[in-house]
Amino acid sequence: MTRKRANGWRAGVVLAAAGVGASWAFERDALMDTLWRMHDTYVLAFIDSEGFGERRLPAMSGLLHKPVEDTPWFVADLQLIGVAKHDPPRAFGGGMSMDVFHRPNEAMPLNRSPGRAISAEERDALRALDAGQRLVTHRSGPAGLRVFGAIRAGDECLGCHKNKRAGDMLGAFVYRLEPMPKDPSSSAPRSDRASPPKN
Repeated sequence: MTRKRANGWRAGVVLAAAGVGASWAFERDALMDTLWRMHDTYVLAFIDSEGFGERRLPAMSGLLHKPVEDTPWFVADLQLIGVAKHDPPRAFGGGMSMDVFHRPNEAMPLNRSPGRAISAEERDALRALDAGQRLVTHRSGPAGLRVFGAIRAGDECLGCHKNKRAGDMLGAFVYRLEPMPKDPSSSAPRSDRASPPKN
């Protein structure tokens, strides 16, 4: 191979790699925008509900198991990591206490769970969120995704969280996203996708 031809080949590989990288960056940015909107929807539902901490989780039950816009995922599980009132932080909800989301009678009091200690992965995600990162994502299994998003104090939170300032992290949501089930009559994912409510 001549030097000129070799340089041309290298330039082509670099351009192709740059194109693939740009494509991945665009897809990743679009995915992150979608995940931010999903997280904002859950945080607004949390803020607009009554009670404190885990007592606010039932307000999110209507959002669970719905597709996340045009992604291949739906929210299969949601957990709350309490930071503001827990030292060290504790995790609530999710598979370890689904009674938070499903009570036979709405008048039944919600038992307060002691929660569970957080994992090393959750601790690392909290550090990144506390340092200002908006979302932290990790692969979960062969096709799933775990998404960590901070719940930050707004002005409406400071009445109860008197020792906090606007923007301080009060807690975090941990979402487990799983692939949409396939329609048994075709190889395509179900098409009954719904976008999160727009405010």
